[in-house]
Amino acid sequence: MISLNVYLSPAEGKAAVLDSAIRDKWMTAMAEQPGFVSAATLKPFAESDLARLEAAVPEHYVEVVAFWRSEEERLAWVARPLHDEVFDQVLAAADGVSYTLQTVDDSWNL
Repeated sequence: MISLNVYLSPAEGKAAVLDSAIRDKWMTAMAEQPGFVSAATLKPFAESDLARLEAAVPEHYVEVVAFWRSEEERLAWVARPLHDEVFDQVLAAADGVSYTLQTVDDSWNL
């Protein structure tokens, strides 16, 4: 199993549009793909809470973590026209996008 971790920041004034594009378009379509296991969107705690806890402040607005059975199945999803259709809406509302891929070494309740 692998994880796709995508870090996104909204374009100015487009936070709600970005949230909707992620939730209602991209993740909804992704969840129906062969090989998809599960996903979550993660938003940082308030900066004041993170400072109080002496925790790092993420540079991104939201992180999407999607688990796939394999990188081959994830790449098959990326190659489908639907992927570009829904992810282009995410990109249109985003100012910053980066990602990484990781191998899941152990998992619990996935």
